[in-house]
Amino acid sequence: MKIVAILLAAGEGKRFGEKKQFIKLKGEPLFQYSLNTINKIDEITDIFLVLPEEDIDRVKVFSFKNVNKVAGGKERQESVYNALKQIENADIVIVHDAARPFATENMFIEGIKNVQKGYDGSITAIPAKDTIKKVKNDTVVETLNRNELYIVQTPQTFKFDILKIAHEKARQDNFLGTDDAALVERIGGRITVNKGSSLNFKITIKEDLILANCLAGKGQKSKPPI
Repeated sequence: MKIVAILLAAGEGKRFGEKKQFIKLKGEPLFQYSLNTINKIDEITDIFLVLPEEDIDRVKVFSFKNVNKVAGGKERQESVYNALKQIENADIVIVHDAARPFATENMFIEGIKNVQKGYDGSITAIPAKDTIKKVKNDTVVETLNRNELYIVQTPQTFKFDILKIAHEKARQDNFLGTDDAALVERIGGRITVNKGSSLNFKITIKEDLILANCLAGKGQKSKPPI
């Protein structure tokens, strides 16, 4: 069974103010943290690293696995599709955002196991702790049942053929989803949940770097490639 990973590092960093995938945490670029984790997972054979087209040639990658650099698109969804088009003969594909540098090996492994059990996809997520309300025009219209709500993260793991079909259908319908699971859901895919963590947060604004630097200080440096 061939399992590959797509690591998304193609964002322009509009909200952050710069390309956050290249900022340094304890001496390493942000995207390298996810590469380090993926390198520890034996089941994954290949990595497709999606980068801004203008940065592909200059970015240095340290990996024990085969890394294919792919040019990103204007939207996240387009970046994933660009990578999917470069993948041949895969059974399972994992999509992860480089802006979540503290995803654990177990999050990847649980997702793989869930898809191997027969699910079309498995999403890393945590139960909502707070009360969540639906608001329209500054007016609360509904209080949602938080026992049924999850906060979704990455990695997200899918049967390769199904995810590719879902992306092609979304392009055909001009549909833009907020994550890959949404595309699979709309074609009837069966999605389950694997355990996430509040520490698997997405670095979005400068203030997120305060916690990120604290957590990175407990990690280990990556080893040079063979």
